[in-house]
Amino acid sequence: MMRLEITANDVEDMKAELRATLPEVKSSHRIEALARGLGWNTNAAMRASLANGSAEVSTNEGAFLGYLQEHGFDSEPGRIARTLAKVGIRHAMALEPLLTQFGYNVYRGRSKTPEERRAEFMADRASMLGDHAADEFIQACRFLSQFSKRKTINRKSSSYGLKHQAERFGDSRHSRGYVANGMLIAAALTLGFKVQQIDPDSPNAWFNISSKMTNDGAKLALAA
Repeated sequence: MMRLEITANDVEDMKAELRATLPEVKSSHRIEALARGLGWNTNAAMRASLANGSAEVSTNEGAFLGYLQEHGFDSEPGRIARTLAKVGIRHAMALEPLLTQFGYNVYRGRSKTPEERRAEFMADRASMLGDHAADEFIQACRFLSQFSKRKTINRKSSSYGLKHQAERFGDSRHSRGYVANGMLIAAALTLGFKVQQIDPDSPNAWFNISSKMTNDGAKLALAA
């Protein structure tokens, strides 16, 4: 389960996200559903909890959808998880201004002008906040959370290699799918791993990640 540290400012970002994705839902109902989807009983309780700091949260899709349905509205499955995921993605983007879906920067084709590369960089970076990218981020978080952190950078496992492993990781409740290199790096940053770009021209990174999954993670992988 993805758990993230959020602040009142993050809640404002999530409210804006839901305003864009659920425009037909009354504002007060969106906010109350958000609070319940993040583990609080009311919006007032959420505001009070975050008034002077942050809180670690995970999503409760049943509570989020249940509140909406009680008031005559609905949402597609996964909306609250994507909304929280985008908070983590924004944090990662702030930590690494050169991060894109591709990884660090964008592919440097010889035929591209600096202006074309800049436009591609901006577009690729913006795409990190799309729904498909959020799903990739969630899958990467689920995979990376099965590993512990070590003191030193592990140069035997790059982000590119790990992203292929993340694509194959799943269980009966979670589907597998494509994971972009940059979304795996974003997930690592959000989960608190140390991240080191392999070299200035590389899109890939190393992390202080253990070489083996935790016992629980290994059991999930074997059961998949």
